Amino acid sequence: MTKVETGAGAIYEKAINLEKVRAAHKPLAEKQTVREADGNAAAAYASLQMWRSVIFGGFPITPSTKWLETVAAVVSSGKVGAKQLKLLEAEHAVADYLAGAAAACRDLIVSTATSSVGLDHMAESVRSLGASGLGNILLIDVYRATANYPLCIEGDPSDTLAHRDSGWIQICCRGIQQIYDTILQAPCLGMHPDIMTPVMPGYYGIKDSHKSSRLLLEADRDIHAFQDALIAPSKLPGLINGDTAMGNCVTSNLFQGYKIDQKQRMENVFKVLPKIGKLFEKQFKRPGLEFVEKIRWPKDDAVDLAIVGMGPDMGTAASLTEAMQEKLGIRIGVLAARLLTPFPAGEYSRLLKRAKGVLVVNQAHHYGRGHLGLDITQACYSLDSRPAIVNCFAGMGGAILSDATWEEMIQHTSRAVKTGEKLTPPVVVHEGRIEWQG
Repeated sequence: MTKVETGAGAIYEKAINLEKVRAAHKPLAEKQTVREADGNAAAAYASLQMWRSVIFGGFPITPSTKWLETVAAVVSSGKVGAKQLKLLEAEHAVADYLAGAAAACRDLIVSTATSSVGLDHMAESVRSLGASGLGNILLIDVYRATANYPLCIEGDPSDTLAHRDSGWIQICCRGIQQIYDTILQAPCLGMHPDIMTPVMPGYYGIKDSHKSSRLLLEADRDIHAFQDALIAPSKLPGLINGDTAMGNCVTSNLFQGYKIDQKQRMENVFKVLPKIGKLFEKQFKRPGLEFVEKIRWPKDDAVDLAIVGMGPDMGTAASLTEAMQEKLGIRIGVLAARLLTPFPAGEYSRLLKRAKGVLVVNQAHHYGRGHLGLDITQACYSLDSRPAIVNCFAGMGGAILSDATWEEMIQHTSRAVKTGEKLTPPVVVHEGRIEWQG
């Protein structure tokens, strides 16, 4: 072995034979294959197809449990080679396991899936991991209402939104194929040497985690070729192949320096993410990672009313826009948030510069105008002509957004545009009625 000194300790080259790890992987798919899968199975397949992903930790919690069950079934069958699954006694132990396994070898990918209170129980370690530089951790969050009263086990992004200050890259998915594709790209982003930040891809519990549809499974060799072109060998020591020089405690004099570095690494996401997305699209002929999904959006960005939200319900909004355009005599566009943290305010500012009104749909309880509402308001702040911004809370706890609810929210925003109100009080809308107004 060769000892190479770095600013963070020494690396013992060839202490870990990654080629042996790669050779030990058995393909889940020899060729491109069509399968029927729900969101959890799609996420599990993506995790299992990566040759770098050899160790999985987990603890069951609704609605993410099937991810764990699928991983367990495939690993125990031996179909994907000598991979290991570790069931732990609680979520906080899973987070500690992720930290230890990822720190042992920075060139391997360590993943798990959780939901709601499970993510909350991981909070102590998750908040530390956000700044750790361990970009090889993948925490799949299956959105579910967090530790609220009363208990609700359906899809609600309040769990992931509660962790926006934990320092992770957070990406929202909608639909089975997008879940699979996002997870394949996520390590390429987190493990980039200019970013080195763990990634938390997420999708709606029940609405996507338990909904089955067609999934195009790529051949393992093609996935490996894509990831190998983007993931370079780590230049930092791990616990197995190196000596680390610094612990995890600093004085106040050094703390801000760490935070400056963390902020810069997050800013680098804006440069790297589009490049990964374009390479994915070039190789697999499907949309790759992007800041915002333009579900229904004109090329010239010329809309009167823009709808911004998250998750599968945005597809319903898009299906209603044609009828609502004719009814109201306005042009309507629909955007689905993809990158949540860091928030791409510049991209929204560019897209919304010609809009007269913006309907922001918040599907998680939050005091004030909602996480997404506050971010969109900031994005529009510097525009020469600011649109009317209407913040609606709807679908909290995973409630269905009915056609009547969408119509009422669109009409409510249209009225604000006509009256010239730039920032209306937030409202709660359910089954076509405004139930509460701030």
